[in-house]
Amino acid sequence: MQNKLNINKEALKSLKTYIRSHASFFLKDHNISSIGIGGKIKDGERTNQACLQFTVDKKSGPEVSLESLNSVAIPPSIKIGDLLIPTDILERKYNLSYQLVEDVTVNKRKTKLDPILPGISISNYKDCAGTLGCIVYDLYNNAPYILSNWHVLHGDNGEIGDNIVQPGPPDDNRVSQNKTGKLVRSYLGIAGDCAISTIEGRGYVEDIYALNTRVENICEVEFGDKVIKSSRTTNVTHGVVVRINVISKINYSGNTGIKEIGCFEIGVDELYKPANGEISLPGDSGALWMIAEEGKALPIMAGLHFAGETNDNPYEHALACYPKSVFEKLEIKLKR
Repeated sequence: MQNKLNINKEALKSLKTYIRSHASFFLKDHNISSIGIGGKIKDGERTNQACLQFTVDKKSGPEVSLESLNSVAIPPSIKIGDLLIPTDILERKYNLSYQLVEDVTVNKRKTKLDPILPGISISNYKDCAGTLGCIVYDLYNNAPYILSNWHVLHGDNGEIGDNIVQPGPPDDNRVSQNKTGKLVRSYLGIAGDCAISTIEGRGYVEDIYALNTRVENICEVEFGDKVIKSSRTTNVTHGVVVRINVISKINYSGNTGIKEIGCFEIGVDELYKPANGEISLPGDSGALWMIAEEGKALPIMAGLHFAGETNDNPYEHALACYPKSVFEKLEIKLKR
């Protein structure tokens, strides 16, 4: 894969603006699951030719008509101002990375820990387990907080003030003994899927489990950036940014329903392929994707993981929220 897209800054800005203003129109189509900026696929290989990349639940073909999919055709190119931008259609579907199945594997990440640290199991006491992303601080009073996803710390049945437990209920159902804080603020929408809780009765460290670094800065990723994460279920996995400025349609079920989430997409890093092809699995929601160099994490947060691909593709793709949007919505910072 080429490292950078062959597009200048002004054209890239026009594409970003177009996606923001037109994504909801495209996502009304039942079959379209996301739209973003990526490198056009040619002969099965990703190139650095910038395009508007759509993902669909299922592609049409000789045996599957658009009508049967309750969908309409995406044009081969779209005119944006003076630009004629090619499109690409990929078959992908995403689900939140927190619905759990029975797991009998002994894993320190899934046990009660004191001090707590990023990369371990955590959840609202009412819900399933996700991953503790990192330790952050209140923008105004410097109080330390736990950062993870809305659907991990809040969820469809949650409310502000709920107890947060570590580990999550599927890993240890003694929720009355595992309280580690209370839900303080949360947000779910175009700026991301995120929430924070207080830290009570536990110590904490900022270094991420198994990555030997903490978060010192945040960034806005570019196409081709290498990333790495440490999370509850898949432990340490490597990826590469394959689409930017994505708006994805995610079904949160229950009363919450379908939401449009701004994000970027990560694919498998060819140099560090996971044995099972999965860079994320249920329980990984809330983990941080960090910028990577030569397979090791730098102290730079790239994104907040919240969803993984469910299509039966050989190698999985994942979605992550942009840090700047998350930090602004939750009114948090990295240092006291």
